[in-house]
Amino acid sequence: MLACAVLVTGCGGRTEKRSPAPPRPELFGPDPRYRPPAFGRAVERARSVRGLRCTRSRPARFLAHVEIFVDGRVVLMPAGIGIAPPHVRRGAFVVSGRCDYPLRTREPTGLVEVAPSPQLTLGDLFAVWGQPLSSRRVLSFRRPVMAFVGRGRVAGDPRRIELRPHLVVTVEVGRYVRPHFPYVFPPGLPTVRP
Repeated sequence: MLACAVLVTGCGGRTEKRSPAPPRPELFGPDPRYRPPAFGRAVERARSVRGLRCTRSRPARFLAHVEIFVDGRVVLMPAGIGIAPPHVRRGAFVVSGRCDYPLRTREPTGLVEVAPSPQLTLGDLFAVWGQPLSSRRVLSFRRPVMAFVGRGRVAGDPRRIELRPHLVVTVEVGRYVRPHFPYVFPPGLPTVRP
């Protein structure tokens, strides 16, 4: 019990005032809107999305992490974003597909593999995912959107957040999410992955 108390009190906090935090860690959302599919029609057909092509080449990629909360609940970022079907799976992981876009997810953890192309953004990731993102909408949720890089709030359009190696992005809609331990990239995980 003491370890739990230390864990909760050691989380730190944002300096900005908001509504009260939930009393326990956030859970996954209760309905399918919190578990959107990994791709839309363009990716299903391996078509270009915002000028990003699906190719068989495997350039080295850097890693970023994106997490989404709606009303204090976690939205699952599925494995297979940016990987055209049919998918070859190993458990919850997507090992390969017909072709890959410069932004992709292989696992349902929010870990995003990004090809070092000029200025790929959070908006590009959502476009490849086939999901809407703006300052007033994320996925099917139409309310003001707050975005954070690390623990700092980003003003303006969240689509413009440039993805960089080991960047941690949090997107929130609705109820305040208590600051939690930020994603820690596993030790020994390379900044760039084939």
